[in-house]
Amino acid sequence: MNKDLPLYIDYCSYEASKYAVFHYHYSRAMPSGKLVRFGVWEHGEFIGVVIFGTGACYNMSNIIKATNYEVCELVRVALNSHKSTVSKIVSFCLKKLKKDFPNLKAIISYADPRQGHKGKIYQAMNWTYLGVTNAATHFIKNGKIHHSRSVNEKRRTIKGFDMSQFEKIKTFKHKYIYLYDKKLFEYVENIVKDYP
Repeated sequence: MNKDLPLYIDYCSYEASKYAVFHYHYSRAMPSGKLVRFGVWEHGEFIGVVIFGTGACYNMSNIIKATNYEVCELVRVALNSHKSTVSKIVSFCLKKLKKDFPNLKAIISYADPRQGHKGKIYQAMNWTYLGVTNAATHFIKNGKIHHSRSVNEKRRTIKGFDMSQFEKIKTFKHKYIYLYDKKLFEYVENIVKDYP
């Protein structure tokens, strides 16, 4: 790796991605599904990853009347301390993604207000804000949030699973979309909201 390069972005291994996510991202969890993983280096030092994937919402492409192969989700930005702005890093990744996957029409991402996030990096890159998601059910146990799917799976498969320690809550996220083709804005213009 060239230590003279202030910023270098290229594909990286699953192991490197997992290390970055477990050390630099609040979720401490790798996303599932098919992933495109970009490693990020500053002056030759690995500082983290930007990961795109199929996401948890299988019909997210419907919003712009596209196929699931034409829309993906920005699922993780997991970075250690860095000098480059996050918006610059993500912008580099968006360009490389479009170059290598020319059929892509849009990227969707979410900002979690429970983590104090409003989507400032998306606002800095002029992504389109689509408001908040529908409320989702989660469970809290000892201060840790558990997805309803994982809790319900345990209820079905573990005999005597104790639900009394879990508190049910409703959550939402801020939703943003990045359109490679600005003509597609017509599909979302009626639901665009002001930045939070």
